[in-house]
Amino acid sequence: MTIGFFDGVHNGHRYLLENLSRKANETGKEELVITLWPHPSAFFGNPVKLLTTIEEKTDLICSSGIRNLLVLNFDKELASIQAGKFVNHILINKLGCSEVLMGYNNSFGSKSKEGEYDETPMIPINRLDKFNLPGFEKVNSSGIRSLLEEGDVIQAASMLGRRYSLSGKIVNGYKIGRKIGFPTANLGEYNADKLIPAKGVYMVKAITDNNSYPAMLNIGTRPSFNGTDTTIEFHIPDFDGDLYDARVKIEFVKYLRPEKKFSDINDLINQLKLDRDETRAFFTENL
Repeated sequence: MTIGFFDGVHNGHRYLLENLSRKANETGKEELVITLWPHPSAFFGNPVKLLTTIEEKTDLICSSGIRNLLVLNFDKELASIQAGKFVNHILINKLGCSEVLMGYNNSFGSKSKEGEYDETPMIPINRLDKFNLPGFEKVNSSGIRSLLEEGDVIQAASMLGRRYSLSGKIVNGYKIGRKIGFPTANLGEYNADKLIPAKGVYMVKAITDNNSYPAMLNIGTRPSFNGTDTTIEFHIPDFDGDLYDARVKIEFVKYLRPEKKFSDINDLINQLKLDRDETRAFFTENL
């Protein structure tokens, strides 16, 4: 078995899961992944924005071929249990585990003293070597969050092993875009715990009803119209349908530019045309 929060289920996590499955198959056993909810940082009063919802996380873990997944509620009792007791009383006695496999820098359970177990674990606890991804010193969830907060969705995707995404429902917006020839769909009802990338304009894929549309998306306050609330809205070039009320998944492909305040509406329209042309050209070459 292995245990962790697994936010993002990124390439480093998948390295661990693949080794867990391989070891289980070699020994004729089944693998078990234990994950936690909510995030321990939130329990200790320092919440972080997440890369995956609990549903996304469990789907990603299960789709990697893991046969057994247990979600533990991270509460006061779990936070205070010491590592040796957790292994012996829960992993062995209750779950029948025979070995623990951990990432190179992971840990679990509290300890009575630094580096000492309250009870000697009665099964092996083994660690993998560090996962190496060319071009990156290390791969972890906090590093991916930092990249997304800078708008670097390409590097974030390299660490994740897939594009970062947000899912939600199309809701009523201010309907300004349609007045200037760029009708937009406003993404709402997305999970408030998920990280929103940096403000700016992005190339994205909008996926709904098994259809995928190249689009350009803005995260920001609409400064050219003196907006104050942050919105997420996207425009699909050459699209003539109605997405209102649809469930949509947005995949972030590339950062285009920062959000900007235009004093002249024509300057804004001209910039949007440039964004649209660049988006069309990019997806024509990279479909």
